[in-house]
Amino acid sequence: MTRAERERARLRRALRALDTQLAQYGGAASAQKRQALEGLRAAHIDRARDLLTLQRIVCFLRAFPDDAAVHRTACRLARGFAARVARLPKAERAQLDDSGAAGSCTRHTYVATAARWMARRCGGAVDLDWKADAAADALAALVAPLLDPMEAEVTELDAASLRAWLAQARRGQPGSDLGWLLAQAGGGRARAQFDRTFDAAEVPLAWRLDDRSGITGNAQRLAIVPRDGMRRAAADARAAITQPLDVLRLRRRETTRLLDTWRAALWSRTRTVYQIEQPNLDECWLADFGGGLRFAAIGVAPALRGALEATYGYLLFANGVPIGYGGFTTLFAQVNTGVNVFPEYRGSEAAFAFQQALRAMHAIAGNARFVVNPYQFGAGNDEALASGAYWFYYRLGFRSARAGERTLAEREFARIRADRGYRVPIATLRRLAACDLHLDLADDATERFFDESWLPRLAHGITAAIAAAAPARRADALRALANEVAARLGARLSGWTALEREGLLQFAPILAQIDDLGAWPPADRAALARLLRARWAPQERGFIGLLREHARLRVSLARVAQRRAAAQP
Repeated sequence: MTRAERERARLRRALRALDTQLAQYGGAASAQKRQALEGLRAAHIDRARDLLTLQRIVCFLRAFPDDAAVHRTACRLARGFAARVARLPKAERAQLDDSGAAGSCTRHTYVATAARWMARRCGGAVDLDWKADAAADALAALVAPLLDPMEAEVTELDAASLRAWLAQARRGQPGSDLGWLLAQAGGGRARAQFDRTFDAAEVPLAWRLDDRSGITGNAQRLAIVPRDGMRRAAADARAAITQPLDVLRLRRRETTRLLDTWRAALWSRTRTVYQIEQPNLDECWLADFGGGLRFAAIGVAPALRGALEATYGYLLFANGVPIGYGGFTTLFAQVNTGVNVFPEYRGSEAAFAFQQALRAMHAIAGNARFVVNPYQFGAGNDEALASGAYWFYYRLGFRSARAGERTLAEREFARIRADRGYRVPIATLRRLAACDLHLDLADDATERFFDESWLPRLAHGITAAIAAAAPARRADALRALANEVAARLGARLSGWTALEREGLLQFAPILAQIDDLGAWPPADRAALARLLRARWAPQERGFIGLLREHARLRVSLARVAQRRAAAQP
């Protein structure tokens, strides 16, 4: 064994020893962790796999530190992570691409809002990825509209010609090709059109992460809460989730700062949620679960909302460090959700954190049921199957929506409890991923349930309703339907804002399918009118409550969907 191999072996023993101690607290644990971290500061690391182990350790101890001293030492290691990556041999460094590690390169296609944020925050560290196979085709869609007619006659739209044209067009201006292209968008409608073209083109970008954007250093600056252990989810899920919780709305400035951390956490890992691409800066909710663990949820801008469903993205962070994310969608008395815990924080208090996230969602939505779709635990998701994600939800009180899968799960879970070495076959997990999971918070949750499979049937009804109103021009049909619905509700549109009227245009083809809408009791029609106006308010929380309590609307739309299903051949 060479000297380098012996040093590498010693390093790996030290890394493994510290990795196994991460979730141990009390006694001498803090001093041991701090001493081990100090020893790793001077360690020479020349393999990507070892740096990834160090990254996990640093991330974990920044999120769940024993004390301030452990946190400070972990932060010092985080600040030098990009330099460590830079010292790796080229082949090893390439293995870290798309890992989110500081000093690595993330290569991905991003929407225009993400590209604009990256360019503003990271400057030349993000640029067009000319190495990508689709780069020329994607860039051609953006460059072609900028060309003068005579330029267009002589400019080829291959990669080499496009790079040469950009270099000449910029005439040595500082910055990146990406930054220059984004600056051509202008504002208003021109910018909106540019963004649509950019998104459709799927422009490949290359982002060289620094210590601030890499996952070891990306965090909110908050007062540190030391740890003395990991918390477990409560056995009584309903009681834990329905326990009252204060949920506060952040100011715009606070929301913007949080979004910087949130976006870096997801986009550096080539992940995203729609809400951080098109956020509603007037609706970001924050909940504190103690121990440094927090939850943030953000909605989408009013003009981009759908009709019936309200949707939020959420972030879980511990001592300012993002540890997981997801989304949730409200529909009448139910919430559809799921969770993704980043690999660095598996083995922490993930189950407790998600149970508390459900508590925060319930505080916002007041729902009677949670729903998790099969993809989250295995349908078309090999990673979820391999991790046994089904049992993560099962242990938190979720149960399969269908009796057959429930019986199968009970049998398999009994085998797991009887034999710790038993592993449920992948084929069985695929069978369990054939239907939704439900967690009921109220005895009447089933009676208040609105099956998501009914939504496509309502969508088909929208097409028919618009065609029946005015098949020649859809815009005229929508206005006619909106006026018809307003009349049936007895609503005077003169007091409605322009945004509320635009929203009514979106809702009208759904409501027009309810034959007896005009015969509803006045109280129900008035409540529906309030619901429609609340839909496009700065915050969606008021709409969520009104929709949840409008039983007549839920029952009526369910009947429409079921009638359409029965009419299909």
